[in-house]
Amino acid sequence: MISARWAGLAVGAGVAVAIGGATLVGPPESVVTDYPEVSEPVVRSSLVCPFVGGEDEGAAELAVLALPDVAVPETSGDTQPPITVQGLALPPDPEAEEEPAAPAEPLLTLPDRGVPSITPIETPAGTSFAVTGQGALAPGLAAEQSLVMQSVDLRGISTAACTAPRREHWFVGASGEVGRRGRLVLANPTDVPAVVDVELWDEAGPIDAPGTQDVGVPARGQRIFLLDALAPGSVATGVHVATSQGRVSAALEVREMSEITPQGMTYVPASVAPGDELVIPGVPGQGERSLRIVAPGDTDAIVSMQFLGPEGAFSPVDQDVLTVTAGSVADIPIDPGVEPAAIRLRSDEPITASVRVVQPAEDGLPDLAYTAASEPLTGPSPVLLSRAAGGFTSTLLLTSASDATSRVTVRTLAADGSVATEEPLEIPAGATIPVELAPQGDAVNATAVVVPETPDTVVAARQIAATDDDGALLDLMPLVSPTIEVNVPEVVGELPSVPEQSVTPD
Repeated sequence: MISARWAGLAVGAGVAVAIGGATLVGPPESVVTDYPEVSEPVVRSSLVCPFVGGEDEGAAELAVLALPDVAVPETSGDTQPPITVQGLALPPDPEAEEEPAAPAEPLLTLPDRGVPSITPIETPAGTSFAVTGQGALAPGLAAEQSLVMQSVDLRGISTAACTAPRREHWFVGASGEVGRRGRLVLANPTDVPAVVDVELWDEAGPIDAPGTQDVGVPARGQRIFLLDALAPGSVATGVHVATSQGRVSAALEVREMSEITPQGMTYVPASVAPGDELVIPGVPGQGERSLRIVAPGDTDAIVSMQFLGPEGAFSPVDQDVLTVTAGSVADIPIDPGVEPAAIRLRSDEPITASVRVVQPAEDGLPDLAYTAASEPLTGPSPVLLSRAAGGFTSTLLLTSASDATSRVTVRTLAADGSVATEEPLEIPAGATIPVELAPQGDAVNATAVVVPETPDTVVAARQIAATDDDGALLDLMPLVSPTIEVNVPEVVGELPSVPEQSVTPD
């Protein structure tokens, strides 16, 4: 039986008490030793699904699942608030007399965990949706969105995992060239306004874009930046979103055109923060692929590259060592002979990265997809909108990021949340294996949960692919583990001693 407890977000706590002239900073060492932090089920989860709907000819969906069989907090009373999906306020229209308000009624409420819910989204204007779970429905909350467009001016498939608000986000790879429009969506699902700074880099260095510092994101609202306006002409960009107040969720959508002909659309997944070692999962074995690396520091980065392919790790000929100029984004084509793989990068300076994939069609239009440097899975990780009917195939690309064989179990869920199939797998060290997903019954989507035997040993992504009369369709999405537990300090009834108040003589 696989344990339901995994480590999550770390929460620090400090105490400062001033009594007269005496000051106590932090708890005594004896308290820290006797009452260390402990893992407890999270009591509130909030996710944002970025900019869903608003396309008359598109098929947009939003899926939600609270994972079954995880530890939940103890709740008092019989009333348990349901999971809610609520639209956020649209950005203000400069020509409108009043700012638009968020929808008064939730799009969706879910009273139970363990049952996947898939809802079509039909809104006249695109908006972000906040997904909130409290109490016993907070641990393991996950959500995902999908859009399929097959119109004359916009075509492709894009999916995105709905993410929690954070203090910083990194993206690599969108462009400001003519015909390539990137839309940076900042959403604030909390009741407190947020203040955000946006930093940008391209192949020439840092970009001084006006209007990107001290940007206010209203409570329960969103702000949108157009990347082609912030970085006009840039071939590839690195984007860093950091909050000085509050937290936001961030997403980067890309839509490309060649004159009036659509060339694909996608979301650029968020990358891990810059570091000296990272892994990019889910690099497909076809298409025109390029690795994009940002080195935001002041020193050139010397980067070694390995592919983690079906037969294990290997270094590509003439690309095993790369140099990325300080404060810039490098764009490196990937050898077309490489099979499905992940990419491991090691660097002497902090970097982060993504892979851009253009899938051409023999007779028709291309589509566009990105995958990005991702954290290893810390626990069970669901994929909810895996199209596997109507000509689509969905495939998990699972990679062992450890020095030993990694083990995972892939569970396919039925519509009622029961486990329809269960497949245990072994992944050799440094190798990538594909697992095709199949829907249950008459469903169009396959819902699955990837459960690693040991946390932090596996990275994973999902690939959706199809070919229709108009050309290719392709989407990539790294898997994100939902938060189940957080580390909290154990509560102490009282401190062992209190300093006496100092008295100043007259």
